[in-house]
Amino acid sequence: MACHCWYLRQIVTRCCLCYSLRFGVLLLGCIFLTWFIYLTVGTGFMMESIFPDEYQKYTTHFNPAPAALKTTMVFSFFGILVSALLCIGVHNNNEMLFLPFLVFSPVWILVHILVLLVYTFKLVIILLTLLTIVVLIYTWIVVWSYYVHLLFAYEDELETGYI
Repeated sequence: MACHCWYLRQIVTRCCLCYSLRFGVLLLGCIFLTWFIYLTVGTGFMMESIFPDEYQKYTTHFNPAPAALKTTMVFSFFGILVSALLCIGVHNNNEMLFLPFLVFSPVWILVHILVLLVYTFKLVIILLTLLTIVVLIYTWIVVWSYYVHLLFAYEDELETGYI
């Protein structure tokens, strides 16, 4: 019988406003997939339309930070891949496809905290960043719970006495 370590327990048994963890993870994965596609396309539009002379010498006093846009595009591109893997993993009941999301979510949370520390924003941007951190933490908890549920789903069907 497999060892049930204390850190491999389910945190929640169902997603808030969802019928099951499976549906909740699929819904959250699709929401994040849509959000990251929107961020990638929107950031690309900003880089082409709003800051088209990024590599030119600035002649005005307003000097935007183009590195923030490039960083957003890179994180959003990886977000598209990770969210797509999450949706495919739910569809195929493959818990190993959840691992990129479980690894990258804490990284995204740390990046949001770093953004709050480095940049000076208005109150609305700070509230949106904090809301994003809370949603990422909740989503990580839901995905972790379904990951553990799938990991030990067939353990009850195994014959006892075998390792």
